[in-house]
Amino acid sequence: MAAAKSSADRHASDTAVDTVWPDRTQSPPTTPSTPDTPAREQERLAHLRTKAARAYASYDPKHWTSHIVTTRGRSGHHVWQPLLWVLLVSIFAAWSAQNAEKLGVSQRRWNKWLLKIEPVEALLRLVMSFLLVFRLGRSAQRYWEARQKAGALIEVCRVIASTACAHMVFGDDLRRVEHRMHWPKAPPSTEEKDEVWMSTTCSPASAICRWVVVFPIAAKNYLRSEGGDPKELDGLLSTGEVDELFAAPNQCLYVLDTMRGLSASWAAKAVHNGACAEVVAQVFGALTRQIDLLTGTFGGMERINNTPLPFVYVSHLRTSLTVYLTLVPIVFAPIWLWATPPLTLIVAWALLGIEAAAVECERPVRGCANHMPLEAFCAVVADNVRQTLQHSASMGAKLRSR
Repeated sequence: MAAAKSSADRHASDTAVDTVWPDRTQSPPTTPSTPDTPAREQERLAHLRTKAARAYASYDPKHWTSHIVTTRGRSGHHVWQPLLWVLLVSIFAAWSAQNAEKLGVSQRRWNKWLLKIEPVEALLRLVMSFLLVFRLGRSAQRYWEARQKAGALIEVCRVIASTACAHMVFGDDLRRVEHRMHWPKAPPSTEEKDEVWMSTTCSPASAICRWVVVFPIAAKNYLRSEGGDPKELDGLLSTGEVDELFAAPNQCLYVLDTMRGLSASWAAKAVHNGACAEVVAQVFGALTRQIDLLTGTFGGMERINNTPLPFVYVSHLRTSLTVYLTLVPIVFAPIWLWATPPLTLIVAWALLGIEAAAVECERPVRGCANHMPLEAFCAVVADNVRQTLQHSASMGAKLRSR
């Protein structure tokens, strides 16, 4: 009895909820607790968007006040060590500017010696300006290159879904589309029973589009070195498919290989069933090329994420910045006196903040406030694919009625 109940529960969780056909108002009858397809899809997308909103720091560029007072998205955790060093040096410099006699040196001679260092500070200031501009520029370039790759990923996902829906749905699939469009008016008995592996139970276009929606999620998991969140795939894949995906060392390659296999299987079956071989070959070639482009978008973000700036650049900049910030309080202490610590900290915070911003933005795929909202991109792809599939379903019904 317990075994039968366990089997029934597993079947309910593995039921293929076909999000490809969003016009139907409820999913096939399994258990009373199973939510209908639109609600299940909306919950999944809301989960993705909520995660993106919690991590990503969005802002209105027209408002200044909120940007100045907010602490979210600041990168102070990168620079607290050099700030502490600068504070200690500035306190000593301010004290020595008024108590040099306790060091065995006359105050006048001590201050005169400090003023002689001022030309060195001026020269280093010029060097630091070039180094910081280069550092920030390179990081900004890497950020926007990663964003371009993410945009290309969304674009290619749209193309693959559109190509699959336009060219892989014909013949028997048109009748299947029409049947899905009128769910649940059609008797459930005419529907194929769903199996554990949803990619083998739905139409070829549906299977391709499912994995198109999965790909951005797999890319996010791989780039962030995360195992994955099953809730992000709820209704897209069965439990067995989710487990195999999460167990793959490279989830992106798993999804890409699956899409290639599905498109090759569709092409072989289409030709076997009498479809025009030339048309099938053209569609198969188009899908293969788009999957190749999808591989490139993921590879570009992987390259940026795994390749920081060369060590010599970062090391030289940080060494020079530390030396410069050490000289600032020493040079200006005779003028600023006990105002030296706070004023020096302001200067140090401004300069170190540039380096911290560069570190924060050079590999922008983690779930940080200043990084790309990959969860939001996943939701965008899902919305776009659903629109394409909805239009394909209505077009299929119209073509079937001819």
